[in-house]
Amino acid sequence: MKTLAFLLILSVSAAAAEQSVQYSVRGLFQPDRKVAFVHGAKALENCRLVGVDYDTARATFTYDDEAQGFKKAKPEQILQQIDNQIRKATNSTFSLLQPGALPEAGLKRIDFTIEGLDCLGCSFGVYNAVATLEGVERATASFHDGKLTAFIDPSKTSREALAEVLKKKEIKVVEAAAKQEPQPKN
Repeated sequence: MKTLAFLLILSVSAAAAEQSVQYSVRGLFQPDRKVAFVHGAKALENCRLVGVDYDTARATFTYDDEAQGFKKAKPEQILQQIDNQIRKATNSTFSLLQPGALPEAGLKRIDFTIEGLDCLGCSFGVYNAVATLEGVERATASFHDGKLTAFIDPSKTSREALAEVLKKKEIKVVEAAAKQEPQPKN
């Protein structure tokens, strides 16, 4: 009976060491990139990927807080540890960040149609032009649709700021034709 109680306490202690964290994923700019992210996460040591949500560009990981690199680590050190492993496993095509503080409902969606967006490399270039800007919580760029979508914190950036960055990077935004009001007949 004492052995059973000891094993039960031991298994509870081991289970209590596993922690869960969620981070924003930079580099998840098209749905098919999720497969590459999951594949890269297979190389993680002392932690594992639990799930990825493409729509919010967030990934959930678990780690053993007693394992090397995680023992007595502060939250920012845990992020750095997992981020370094993801970067190494994916040749820096993905990185992890703390999720933004603004709730999903507070984000503003900005859409652009991009001329010449016709391959994965082009999509990454367009995505990369805006994804690192302050106030951009997440972005997607699809050569299938020829579109860039950014979800922004409107208190930190704007459509105009994104358009300016795209222009500086020589990325051609297709402007929607202005609606013309019917002219009165004389």
